[in-house]
Amino acid sequence: MTKNCTPAGTQPAWRPLTLLSVLLMLLLSITARAQTYDAVVAKDGTGMFTSVQAAVNAAPTGRTTPYTIFIKNGKYKEKINVPSNKPFLQFIGESVANTILTFDDFSGKPMPGGGTYGTANSASVTISAANFTALNITFENTTGDAPQALALNVTADRAIFKNCRFLGGQDTVLAHGNGMKQYFKDCYIDGTVDFIFGSSTAVFENSVIYPKTRRDNSSLGYITAANTPQGQQYGYVFRNCIIPDNHGFTTYTLGRPWQNDAGSTAASRSNTKVVWLKTKMGSNIIRPVGWSAWDAGTLTSAITYAEFQSRHFDGRLVNVSQRVPWSIQLTPADTAAYTRAAVLGTWDPCATAGICGTTTPDIAVANFRGVKGASTTAFTWNLSWAISQVKFELYRSATRRGTYTKLSEVIAPNDTTYNYQASDALPAAGAAYYYYLRTSKAGLATQITDTVEISRVPTVTTTGSLNGFMQYSNGPSAPKTYVLSGVNLTNNVTITPPAGYEVSANGGTNWSTSATPLVIAQVNNTVPNTTISVRLNASAAGNYAGDITHTSTGAATTVVAVSGTKVNTPQPISDPLQWWPMTRNNQDSTAVRASSVAASTPTFRKFQISSGSAAATIPPYSNRYGQAFAPVADGAWTTALGGNGGNLNRTYYEQFTVTATANTRLDSLLLTSYVTGSTSNTKLAVVWSRSGFATDSADVTGGKGPGGILLSTANGGFTTPIFLTSQATYRLAFNGAAGLLLTPGQRLTFRTYFSCGSTTVTTRFATLKNVIVKGEANIVTGTHAAKAHAAGLQVYPNPAQAAVTVQHPKAGAGDFISVYAYDGRKLATFPAQIGAEQTVLELSGLAKGAYLLRYSSAKQSVTTTIVKQ
Repeated sequence: MTKNCTPAGTQPAWRPLTLLSVLLMLLLSITARAQTYDAVVAKDGTGMFTSVQAAVNAAPTGRTTPYTIFIKNGKYKEKINVPSNKPFLQFIGESVANTILTFDDFSGKPMPGGGTYGTANSASVTISAANFTALNITFENTTGDAPQALALNVTADRAIFKNCRFLGGQDTVLAHGNGMKQYFKDCYIDGTVDFIFGSSTAVFENSVIYPKTRRDNSSLGYITAANTPQGQQYGYVFRNCIIPDNHGFTTYTLGRPWQNDAGSTAASRSNTKVVWLKTKMGSNIIRPVGWSAWDAGTLTSAITYAEFQSRHFDGRLVNVSQRVPWSIQLTPADTAAYTRAAVLGTWDPCATAGICGTTTPDIAVANFRGVKGASTTAFTWNLSWAISQVKFELYRSATRRGTYTKLSEVIAPNDTTYNYQASDALPAAGAAYYYYLRTSKAGLATQITDTVEISRVPTVTTTGSLNGFMQYSNGPSAPKTYVLSGVNLTNNVTITPPAGYEVSANGGTNWSTSATPLVIAQVNNTVPNTTISVRLNASAAGNYAGDITHTSTGAATTVVAVSGTKVNTPQPISDPLQWWPMTRNNQDSTAVRASSVAASTPTFRKFQISSGSAAATIPPYSNRYGQAFAPVADGAWTTALGGNGGNLNRTYYEQFTVTATANTRLDSLLLTSYVTGSTSNTKLAVVWSRSGFATDSADVTGGKGPGGILLSTANGGFTTPIFLTSQATYRLAFNGAAGLLLTPGQRLTFRTYFSCGSTTVTTRFATLKNVIVKGEANIVTGTHAAKAHAAGLQVYPNPAQAAVTVQHPKAGAGDFISVYAYDGRKLATFPAQIGAEQTVLELSGLAKGAYLLRYSSAKQSVTTTIVKQ
């Protein structure tokens, strides 16, 4: 865990000013006045703005000459967007190590206004305006190794980044935009998977590309994932760059071809182009094969992957004998096609002042972290640019804002060593230590890293919440789940449910109660993510509410709230009421439609049915997929083409209606769904309304999927959508256990929302198949019973204890008698005695109480009331 703070104890709060100090301050003041900027940003209020976005917002539109924004040292945690109508903006940082633009959005993270972030809009900084320039800036996304989380999304033409750093994990830099030209000079970029990706024409010159050690212990990563479009002459060109070794756990390939896979069509397939010229590589970082295909469907003949004179740090040429056969080793003559001028054409980034001169590397530490072992903490970090004789000093405190003591010192031996390490004893059990690095060298700006906490404080965490439970007389309630984890534990975790509830850690094989709590064993002071199932299994009718408690020695108690009801009546019947097969058209099935609902046809908003063209490849309706649709009829989702991309949007949906012609109870929705050819932010949500979304709107309340009970964090709600990874069937509850009652003329409207983050322009379709609404048709209400009683249906004895005799009209084949609870739930059905005018019913299984009895034939329905003693 890191915080942006300067630890106490690093230096005195004040010191007397010497004559030399006064002269130095005067000189700096004169220098600052000599350099003027259009805007100055400073977190401490000494500038014109305290946030970068505020300065961007105030910048003029339509500029044809540079507009400079000077950003003083500080960590600016904000989403920054430079819109397309503000060209020629220049971000100039006070120092690259200490001017940091950072945020922590990631693909799948809930958005404040609803929906979730996709890959593109997870970016900390988004640049859409042409002729943008950044100097001495760190762009950062602190999500970690995964999922996709961009530090920079640049889709602008003629964008320049000089002496900048880009820190992230998966998908750090999106250098994108077909035909857009971008230039990275003297930069540092790190990440784990596809951390430089996109479709632009980009030159990376004299830059350090640092493939990090993956924290998930994965042995493989990918540096680039270009998707150069067909017909574009250049993709990514790396000139005189450096790929250092990491700390030794993960090796990489130079790239893999995004959107050249089994799901790509001839029209949509990328023609990826990536070239590395005179690259210095660590001795162990790049795998001998050099490059990767995307999958078995990759068309390698459409790819240009090339190198020229890749060397190790000692000057030896890299052994390329095991490179994939479809990659290229360029000759000296070939390199003429990859000069800066050849790749960027008429645009010369060196014409911008200060871009192509020599740069003295700055002190800039990246990836400072500590990993606990059995008795010590191992600290690792790397320099962004290797510098000889840099001094690293490790400081520690027992409290975050306490006095820090220097523990150790390391000196960089040369200008080719990037990786460093140190160690310290673990804090005592139940305590924590706080660390930072101070990095310095005479003549260069000093950097102090963020503080790293190494804790042995026991912590128990729960993720997810539980909706209301309903238990009927025929068994426990349906289970619901949440996730438990623990770190730094000195003892096991005890889970105690409140009275009436049971918990299980093995999917319901064994259940524990408040009398015999569930104990989860810690292993190596840790409980990994564990799914806990919960059910209501009370013995007596009533309401049950309380907290499930999670305790472990020394850890703060965490709770998960539960509430529910036990009733002494059987679970309501749930039959198909309306079915849209979606295999031939979008009509509902007349054979399945209940007599208590009307026919209806779903409608789209901003979605289009598949065109079924050769480019689309997917038919509009089929037995395999069901209905196929997308924002674009050939299967595209990108916002550039009018789609919603990887974010759910409330204006993109398919709408269904269920209209009652008689009293009808609805409880659940079944559907089979997925998105063809993609798993990138492929999400599904369902929302329902009783007013046609005029005055009310509610999410479904979860249910089951192919993996069992859906977690509350991905249960089909709009802000907690289901992630579709393969074709699967889901059952979703409309209104929890209670369901919904529609009287004649009332209507339920529900909408299915989809998203897809793939930027492929064809073949990506949301699919729906076998959409089924379930519940109970023609239910009886107390009002109907009172009216029907006058028709003369008789029951005796009444009140009854066990068997009763029902006097009714002469029964024909198919006539039946049903017993209902007063809330309309059907509890039992008996066939009437054919040819007779009375039928004996065995009611010993009913709990005490009042019920409705209904006789039904082809000609009539008659209802009365009975009492069970």
